[in-house]
Amino acid sequence: MKRYNKRAMASILAITCSMSLTFTAAQAEETDLKRELLNLKNKIERLEKSQLAMEEKRKPTLDNIYFSGLIEVEAGYIAGPDGDESDIVVATVELGIEAQVNPWVNGQVLVLFEEDETDPPEIDEAIITIANPNASPWSLAAGRLYVPFGNFDSVAISDPLTLEIGETRETAVQLGYIANGFHALSYFFNGDTNEGDSDNIDDYGFALGYSHEGGERALGYDLGASWISNLGDSDSLQDTVTDPDNLENTVGGWGLHAKLNWSDLALIAEYLSAAESFDSADLAFAGSGAKPRAWNIELDYGFKIADREAELAIAWQQSDEALALELPQTRMLASLSMGIYKNTALAIEYIHDEDYDAKDGGSDEDTDIITIQLALEF
Repeated sequence: MKRYNKRAMASILAITCSMSLTFTAAQAEETDLKRELLNLKNKIERLEKSQLAMEEKRKPTLDNIYFSGLIEVEAGYIAGPDGDESDIVVATVELGIEAQVNPWVNGQVLVLFEEDETDPPEIDEAIITIANPNASPWSLAAGRLYVPFGNFDSVAISDPLTLEIGETRETAVQLGYIANGFHALSYFFNGDTNEGDSDNIDDYGFALGYSHEGGERALGYDLGASWISNLGDSDSLQDTVTDPDNLENTVGGWGLHAKLNWSDLALIAEYLSAAESFDSADLAFAGSGAKPRAWNIELDYGFKIADREAELAIAWQQSDEALALELPQTRMLASLSMGIYKNTALAIEYIHDEDYDAKDGGSDEDTDIITIQLALEF
């Protein structure tokens, strides 16, 4: 049998007696403690509910506010008359916010960054649109926007030469009518190039078009025409003309485009041109006033690779009297893109450019460009 120390036994007996004497008092104290804890718990719950209610009142609502983005990273290799070069760039970063504040009013802001082009980032678009297609075919848009001159449709990595001549971003007011596949748009703005000392809202343009969606085995199409009163206000030309603030004369521009869809095939055709020659003091070509113009013909084919969506594009483009814009006279390209994950695509493109003849001021040389692009939309 295990022996216990006498001192330990005495302590155990003392504790046992003490516990029996204080049991009734401890029960009473425990009941009071439970009551206090319950009251404290209820008080904390009331405070938490009150705090949540205050936070809900302060928290901004995100109803009808939409965020979007685009990231394009490109690796390129160029073999031209000045030697070879290669680089990796963040070609595009776009962050968009759109708010549908009520059934009639929409606001849109787009921030753009292009490495070596827009650094720091800039506000690419900021537009307020008043429109409700369920109630009216009419719309009104105002702000920093790309006016509807030209179409510039393409699935290739590179922009078509038509865009390099005609794309125009201005702070403008645009009125539109869209119904039953038909659209008509008109706009006006104060451009960045001026004739003489003029600095007024005297630039304008319009676009007309008709489209039919078609189906899997039915022909779909999109046909359109556009006009701008001052082609010198395009993003490229306003940086190229000799004196943007004092043009000898303004020159309008016009464009035509057509797109045909059938099954997995699409054919794109576009032509864009100055309405007449610029004054040679404003924009020259081969010793005379230039009349820049360009066209693009592109064939697209959609198919699948290992159950992933893919698209092949083959294009033939040409410019004329656009040497001052540093455009090639002839461009041939092939582009292949494929979705590798949701909203993620990988593309490769090959371009063969032919420069203007030496007698026109060009190099009469060829340039080959290979571009690989990884793009993510969200």
